[in-house]
Amino acid sequence: MKKILNTILLTLAIIGLTSCSDNGEGEYTFTNSIRIVSQTVSDMNVKASEGTIVVEAPASIEVKASADWFTASASGNTITVKTTDNLGIEYRSGKVVIKSGSDIAEVAVIQKGTIISVDSKDILLNDAKAELEIPYACNLDFKCYTAEKWLTCKAGNGSISVSAEENATGHLRSGYIYYEAGNSKDSIFIQQCDIEKDLLGDMLLTDVSGTKEPFNAKFVASTDTAGVTSYALVLSDYNFVIPVSFNEKTYTITLNAGQPIGKFQDCNIYTVIADATNGNMTANEKVSMSGDFFYDEEDEATYLVFEDNGTWSDGNTANALVLYAYDGKANPVGSILTLPVPYLIKPNKK
Repeated sequence: MKKILNTILLTLAIIGLTSCSDNGEGEYTFTNSIRIVSQTVSDMNVKASEGTIVVEAPASIEVKASADWFTASASGNTITVKTTDNLGIEYRSGKVVIKSGSDIAEVAVIQKGTIISVDSKDILLNDAKAELEIPYACNLDFKCYTAEKWLTCKAGNGSISVSAEENATGHLRSGYIYYEAGNSKDSIFIQQCDIEKDLLGDMLLTDVSGTKEPFNAKFVASTDTAGVTSYALVLSDYNFVIPVSFNEKTYTITLNAGQPIGKFQDCNIYTVIADATNGNMTANEKVSMSGDFFYDEEDEATYLVFEDNGTWSDGNTANALVLYAYDGKANPVGSILTLPVPYLIKPNKK
């Protein structure tokens, strides 16, 4: 019995100590003498601004900011929080630590991030003078600029006003409108082009090897009675006509394998696409190469480089054009011309 009574007394003593410890800690937490009366710092503007925290405390207060992007100062029972511009896109947070006597309280400071939204993709224009309005939304100071002499831009009232001069250069031209807010930056691509004036006509076809003289080529278009326009590359040196697809919005030429383009020494000539790295070739009409026209200011010429466009599977890369000969029974004879990384050049008219 004595052993049982000792065990009970020991247990009660442990419970008593635990209760005292819990009560002491709980009393400190729940009877903290600092009371937050009001605050305006939990959703602060992205721009540098002020917010306040009003407290009740039995003694004078001391305050400290936990981050360097805002300051906190106390006057009586009012704490003033001042933020800097938040140039990033993410919300950021910190806290004001308030001390009065032996008590401490904390208040979270949360500031919005930069919001920037521009309602525009690539802009493709004809050669006529153009005026554009591009909507945008931003909660920080927004600005735009351009390095092009033929473009101007001005931002205000939720819209970028863009002006493009008439393109009388005789070739396509392109440039960028740049815009930024805080640390966020982006651009809008703008291109002016008239297909008939700037792209169709005499060109040169060559390849990256530089071992051959460029071939005379002409980019031509024809429209049938139904109003459908077809495009082709005419190689006058061989009297070959290579049919191509042309995207009139992006100025992209696509050249397919397996296209009959003419005859040479009683052989039928077809386009074949090759992978110059592994030596594989294909006449599959579903395999193609594509390129976009662009103008080089230094060379004063318009270029289009034919490159792989993902239509050839099995690990092959479409990077060479082969003009391949077949006899009258469709038996392969051999290639008459191979152009690794073929490209077109359209020099400026002098």
